Amino acid sequence: MARRLQRTGGIEAERLIGYTNEEECVITIELIINRFTDMRKLFITFLMAVFVFPVMAFDDKDYKAYVEKVKKEVWSRDMPQFKNRNVPPRFNNESAVILARYEEAIVDQKRKFSIYASQGFVKQINSTHLQRYLIKINDKAALEKFSTFDYRKFDRPIYGGLGRDDHRTVLGVKVIKADGREKEVSSDDYQDVEEGKKGKEKRAKLAVPDLQVGDMIDYFVYDIDNVKEENIPPLSFVFRSEYPILDYQVHCEIDKKLCTQYRALNGAPNFEASQNDDDILLDAHLKDIDKTIPKYGYNAIAQAPYALLYITGKVEMSYVPESTKKKGLQANPSVEVIQNDAWHLWSDLTFSWSLEKNLDKALKQAKTMTGDQVKADYLYNYCLLYSFLSQRSYMKRETSFASLFGSLLDRVKVPYDRVSTTSWGDEPYSQLISYADITPAIMLKNGKIYFPVYPYFAGGDVIPSAFQNREASRCDLPKKFYKGPFTAMKIPGSKAEDNVTATTIKASVDASLLHIVRQSTMTGCEKEGMVPNFATAEEIVSSWGKPYGYADYAAILDEKPAKAAAFAKERAEQDKKDIADNFKDEIEGYHQKAPVKINATQVTTYGNDNQPFIYQTDYTMDGLVKKAGKNLTISVGQLIGPQKHLEGRERKRTEDVYYDYPSSYKVTIDLELPAGYSVSDESLQKLNTLVDNAAIHFETKTEQAKGKVIINVEKVYKKQVVPVAEWDKLLEALDRAYAFTNQQVILKKD
Repeated sequence: MARRLQRTGGIEAERLIGYTNEEECVITIELIINRFTDMRKLFITFLMAVFVFPVMAFDDKDYKAYVEKVKKEVWSRDMPQFKNRNVPPRFNNESAVILARYEEAIVDQKRKFSIYASQGFVKQINSTHLQRYLIKINDKAALEKFSTFDYRKFDRPIYGGLGRDDHRTVLGVKVIKADGREKEVSSDDYQDVEEGKKGKEKRAKLAVPDLQVGDMIDYFVYDIDNVKEENIPPLSFVFRSEYPILDYQVHCEIDKKLCTQYRALNGAPNFEASQNDDDILLDAHLKDIDKTIPKYGYNAIAQAPYALLYITGKVEMSYVPESTKKKGLQANPSVEVIQNDAWHLWSDLTFSWSLEKNLDKALKQAKTMTGDQVKADYLYNYCLLYSFLSQRSYMKRETSFASLFGSLLDRVKVPYDRVSTTSWGDEPYSQLISYADITPAIMLKNGKIYFPVYPYFAGGDVIPSAFQNREASRCDLPKKFYKGPFTAMKIPGSKAEDNVTATTIKASVDASLLHIVRQSTMTGCEKEGMVPNFATAEEIVSSWGKPYGYADYAAILDEKPAKAAAFAKERAEQDKKDIADNFKDEIEGYHQKAPVKINATQVTTYGNDNQPFIYQTDYTMDGLVKKAGKNLTISVGQLIGPQKHLEGRERKRTEDVYYDYPSSYKVTIDLELPAGYSVSDESLQKLNTLVDNAAIHFETKTEQAKGKVIINVEKVYKKQVVPVAEWDKLLEALDRAYAFTNQQVILKKD
């Protein structure tokens, strides 16, 4: 019953490399784009380097020396804002207050000699990113959050055949007591948590000693990333936090030989730009940011003011779009040019595919079918089947999906349009800042859209929630589509009645315990993530694999019988453990406590062919039945699942509410009365409630019939986005739902 909400942060963009090697499947690429470096030459050079030249190690001793150097430099900076110890009284009721926040990014490009490179030199992008915070801790929630840190120490991977990249992180922490005493946390308090293999990432954690409510914590995270022949990930600067910010400063120094692009979104300030002899300088300085990020129903990417900063160089191993070929600063660059970059990339990444045997067999079968959508569904669901089995995408990169699925449709002569859009985890299509943030999709002429095969899609005709109601553009040309014309469109959304979780509960009293058999039926987006989490490989193949002639998991492996049987046995053993753990977590999440005993779990339908996903759990709970003299008290309200409880400042709202999608939750509770007990109709009527408005519907109905108490609960989120003007109406229903979880039924002894 708890509503899944839009993600609240984590602005991400995948670093797109110009070649593709799908590790999850056995598809091979025959044609490689001629713009990329000769990989064969690089591989030979790499082998020579590995076997002939020694690799200089970077060990813990080197890292410790580096840490001390960075700490000395950062702590010695003259930054007046970090000497402020005064918190305005209006923030006394805040969980925490950020007195000072500082971010600094320095990026340059150098030519480096490399014994690994075929030409002797490589382009290396060097970047440092400093984030420093001074925070006053006002309650236990903030204390818990800032008492522990887990971070990367260093990572020295070999990239391609070009030598080692260099990634390091330094964490520095000071505790400032209420009386003004400052103490830097000693390096001896940091603990390694993962040694790893030589050259692999090493991590550490820190439990901050002697940190208490009322203290301040002054800490910084300093990242260095030196990468060869690739670009660094984008930087994001969010001008808001879950806590008030008294002073927030951003400073960037970027090599003018690089292309620097940024876009200010959702009302974020533009940077003040200047330039010295070698670098472009970007600065922003804001004070008294009182407005905070709500914890409930907030999509920071759609609502919070932030700037995305992309810094790119003309590296050999990457696609170089037109929009980044010009050096220097591009503030809020042309969206159309960047959109065209994405379309050109799609065209350049159109490969000729050599298909593995099973996919080739499916392709031949599709050719015998009648109807464009029938053929497309057959091939798409084949890819989805493999994704569910591996719990990773059959087509790892989104651009691979665009190339492969389009190629499959071409082979079965199904016409289609190409669609470009962005997810709810990226900036809107109309405010695009990088081609890498684009998600390609394939749309049939009847309007059905197919998205890259992520592992948690619901399948069938369900549009993934990440793309519903998103801006997009399409092109209907089969060739030279990158030239357009492009037609603006919007990805269709769904309705509450499309995305339903219907739960039936049969409950009976067993002494002081409650025996529960609970069945959940899920449709639409509610099915997302269910198949790989709760169905075994054998079950997935038995349902999704039937149209392709697969009787069991071993048959789909395309291995010799003995080897396939061994793999299937190993997978079955792993599934038995993983699925059991997942069901245990599901039950514990539903009741917010662990069951006394799990008697049985099973999946009855698997979501294929647009069918619902249905599973059942049989278990016993304690704490829901209590004796009151001769009578029994049953906590029936706790059988509807956890409900959101908003307190304090979370009850005041100045922002719209964002959900993943409209949805419906229905619960039917069938409580069997023990022999010799009864309940009055009058007491049951007190459980009835109704709230119905433009944003939400919440209703409970109770009745008594044939020795049973029947309770029906329905909660409908009618909109994906609820305007802030309707917040009070939404809050009323949320309060009623939470209040219902405390409802009890008293069974009287006859």
